[in-house]
Order: sequence, then structure tokens, then C-alpha cells
Amino acid sequence: MRDFVILLVHAIVTICRLWRPNGVRSVIAESVLLKQQLLILNRSRKRAPNLRVYDRIIVGLCSLFIKPTRLIHSAIGLKPSTLLSLHHALINRKYRILFSQKRRRKSGPKGPTKELIDAIVDTKQRNPTWGCPRIAQQIALAFGISLDKDVVRRVLANYYKPDPDSCGPSWLTFLGHIKDSLWSLDLFRCESIALRTHWILVVMDQFTRRIIGFGIHAGDVDGIALCRMFNHAISGQKSIPTYLSSDNDPLFLFERWNANLRILDVAEIKTVPYVPLSHPFIERLIGTVRREYLDRVMFWTCSDLENKLLDFQNYYNNHRTHSSREGRPPDQDSRGSQLFADIHSYRWQSQCHGLYQIPVAA
Repeated sequence: MRDFVILLVHAIVTICRLWRPNGVRSVIAESVLLKQQLLILNRSRKRAPNLRVYDRIIVGLCSLFIKPTRLIHSAIGLKPSTLLSLHHALINRKYRILFSQKRRRKSGPKGPTKELIDAIVDTKQRNPTWGCPRIAQQIALAFGISLDKDVVRRVLANYYKPDPDSCGPSWLTFLGHIKDSLWSLDLFRCESIALRTHWILVVMDQFTRRIIGFGIHAGDVDGIALCRMFNHAISGQKSIPTYLSSDNDPLFLFERWNANLRILDVAEIKTVPYVPLSHPFIERLIGTVRREYLDRVMFWTCSDLENKLLDFQNYYNNHRTHSSREGRPPDQDSRGSQLFADIHSYRWQSQCHGLYQIPVAA
């Protein structure tokens, strides 16, 4: 009976409040506030429940329609510190609006344009393995826009979202910059889809970093096969170098190999035994061929492997940027004129059967 009387009194008080000005809004706001507090208190937590963003928004809106005296009795699920924090935030906002400068501040230095940002992000999305220096060099090569690697890093940090599923020249040796031409060569091995061993002889110009050619042989390599691979790799070249750098592999000690070099009038330079760092450029090139190409494609036969390596040779010599050459490909002369693409209108050119995509003039 007592509970019924209390409920009846509350009903009469609520009806009286409804007849007052703005009474409907006050009652509705108080009801919503109490309901929200019940939802907060019913959350399964061993300690006081944390307030979420929409909890604070509901409390702030409802407090606008409730009198301060009623708000104290209604806010049973809130700590006084929460209301004080809300009050201080409103005070700070008020004085910020009153005393902040009305005139617009002078804008700072402008960042990269939207077209440049899109080009950087598209380049990274189409070539996920490229780093910031590589992308900056590729943008400079394609569009003629001088771009720092740190700008690329900031753009990628803000705009690049990967899918779920020190810029500068490398160290050079004295032999790499002598007046007479110097080629380097070395052998490495790879496996076909049928797990058959194929040996690849790669020849490069050490000064320009250009790939001269590849020689391929399936099975074991002897002196005759080595000479055949080398002659095939340098076929089509207008001139033969004065020096040829090789390591101390026993294959380069065959009499047929030495006789072949004497016929070509090429002097062989040997590296330091058991020290790969004494042959850095060709070792780096072999690692690049493996990481950027052979580890990402498969082949069946020697002819299939040769066609794939020719595609990579064309991409490497004509389109791939090099830090040691200030971002220029090996076959591009630093003094020659470069046709740059327009950042507002360009297209993507596929290289190595879609493995890489570079921006070019439309």
C-alpha cells in the first residue's frame, strides 16, 4: 500500500510538471537520462563502468532541458567529477570563442598537390616492395618533379593503406670508375617448376650498372658450356671491354675459358678469395634479380627462362631507378633530355608482364 501511495504521488507531481512551461521537454529528458544510466549500470563490469562517447553526448543534451536542482537528483549514475569536467570543458570553449582571433591566420607552406599524392600512393599500391627513396626517384624520372624521400614517407603514412590479403649513391670502388671499361660476371643457380637446375651467367657493366646479358645452361657447367654462355650473353654488343672482373670460382680456371678471353683480347681481374664484398656490384645485381624477379615468377624450360630474363633486362636497363646513378636508369645519359610526364595526365605502363607498373606520359 505504501509503494502504491508513493507511486501515485510521483504521478501527480509529474502531471503538474507537464503543465508548466517546457515541462514536457524536461520530463522526457529526465526519462531518457534515467534510462541511459540504467543501461550504463547494467553493463557487466567489476568496477565502475567507463562512459562512452555517446553516453556523454546523451547526458550533455538532456542536461540542457533539466533544471539544476532536478539534475542533481537524476544523475545517480554519474560521478561529480564527470559533471565538473563537462562544466570546465564548456567554460574553456566559451572563452576560446570569445577571445580567439577573428581574422584568418596566414597559411603555412603548401604541401604536395593532390595529383602528386595520388601518384605516390598509386606507385606504392602497384609496387608494394618499393621503398621511399625508390618511389621518389621514380616520380622524379617520370614527371621531372624533385621529390624528397621524407615527403614520400609522410604521404604514405597519411594516405597509404596496405591491402589485408638513405637516399644517395652507394659506395664505389676505384675499379668501377676507371677510364677503361670494366665488365663483371658471375654465376648463380635457380630451379624450374620441374625442379631442374639451371645455371645463369650474368654480365654487367660495372660503371653504368647496365646488364649486358644473360647466359643460361641447364645441368652441370663445364668449360665449353661456360664459354657458350658468355658468348651468348655478350652477343650483339658493339664493343668488348678492356677488363673483365670475376671471382675465384674453379669454373673460371678452365683452359677453354682462358683461351676464349685471349681471343677476345680481354684481361681478367680476380677478386679477393672468399670475400664476396670485393665483388659488390655483381653480387648486388644477383640479389636484385632473385628478390625482385626470380623469387616471384616460375619457369619451365631454358627458353622460357631466357624470355623472362630478357624482359627483366629491358626493365632494369631502361626503367628501374638506381641510387648510385642519382635515380637514373643505366641506359639514360645524365646529360640527355628526358621526356617527363604531366602529373595531371599520365598512364601506367606494365613491365615484366605486370610485375611492375611505372607512370609514363599519356
